[in-house]
Amino acid sequence: MAVKESVLEQNEHMEKVDSIFRNKNFLLLWGAAFLSSFGISFFLFSESWYVVNVLNLEASLGLIYIASSIPRLLFMVISGTVADRMSKTKMMFLSDFSRGILLGGLVLWFIVGDVTLWTFVGVAFFFGILDAFFWAAESAVIPSIIRKENLTRGNSIIQMTNQSSFIIAPMLAGLLIAFGSYELVFAITAIMLFLGSMLIYLMKIPKRAVEQETSEQSFFETFKEGLLYVKGSRVLVVVVLTTVFMNLFLVGPMSMGLPLFVKSILDGDALTFSLLEAGAAVGMLIGSIVVGVLNLTKRRGKIALLTLIASGLAFLGLSFSSVLWVSIVMLVLFGACLSASNIPFISAIQGMIDEKVLGRVMGLISLASMGLIPVSYAMTALLLSTGIGINHIMAGGAVLVVLYACFVYIRFHELRNVD
Repeated sequence: MAVKESVLEQNEHMEKVDSIFRNKNFLLLWGAAFLSSFGISFFLFSESWYVVNVLNLEASLGLIYIASSIPRLLFMVISGTVADRMSKTKMMFLSDFSRGILLGGLVLWFIVGDVTLWTFVGVAFFFGILDAFFWAAESAVIPSIIRKENLTRGNSIIQMTNQSSFIIAPMLAGLLIAFGSYELVFAITAIMLFLGSMLIYLMKIPKRAVEQETSEQSFFETFKEGLLYVKGSRVLVVVVLTTVFMNLFLVGPMSMGLPLFVKSILDGDALTFSLLEAGAAVGMLIGSIVVGVLNLTKRRGKIALLTLIASGLAFLGLSFSSVLWVSIVMLVLFGACLSASNIPFISAIQGMIDEKVLGRVMGLISLASMGLIPVSYAMTALLLSTGIGINHIMAGGAVLVVLYACFVYIRFHELRNVD
């Protein structure tokens, strides 16, 4: 009896030690992710509102998005290679600290200079470059600080934090602008990024032998090695292709098409648009919470594919809806299923990749997701220019994703059986 109690006490001790909420490095990363995501959401909302409301240049708002997305796309190609050649925490620290300096410079420009559209275009350009390096390093550092059994929970917490920022930060930024000033908002953003960089600086991750080995290779050799690693794995190739499909035919049309859908199909206004966006964000938040609570460690490939099919069906339902409440329900389901697909996918891949090439693989996956969204925008715009309605474009994208995910589920048992 005493032996049994001793074993139980030991198991309880191990659970406490292994708890993700007792992991100092993860808590520091979580705090940095919170400050970074809220700071960036503050910046994106405030710069857009300044261009529209103060400069009265609504038509030029696209320039800012182009200025940030193109460098992000280009530098994502190499960001993973850089992450494998240097300390990932140092890379994240430099990214956040540099963005803080950039925002501090913008505050000074507000005080002493004449802020124009091109001021924001320049800031957005450098933000895009620094974003590319931050996200590649963050995705690659998570498996280095938490156990494989906690990867799903860790990723869900980070995703939940990011989704919360997109819901709450714009409202807080709007209040600060209404009762304060743009200088105050950008100053708070800079402080958030500086604090985030300090939390990353406090993370203590021992340098591993693989970092030393990789740093002795030439940059091109390191980059090529990562590509060959992905090419040699059917699972990774299919994951990258699945990410491409999901973002080209679901995320892009949803982001770009939602305001058009509100205007042409629902005959709504700005409030209608905000309700739909909130529905998608709340759905993603719910999906992140559910996945985090369940902390899936088995059959993650199967679950990710099934929830991807469900997200496509929800998006298809949205394209056929013409009633506001139905559209909101479809977007909540879409967001929840999208999170429930993304997080297990990423967690499973993080757990199976060789640590030596982790940064490069995660960089390629980030490129396939965030980097290709501008391509999706261009495709959607091209189809719209031919006279095809946005609801038909959304329906077509949803059908393609559902058919693709069903094909992968049936044909590629390696991905379906990934734990």
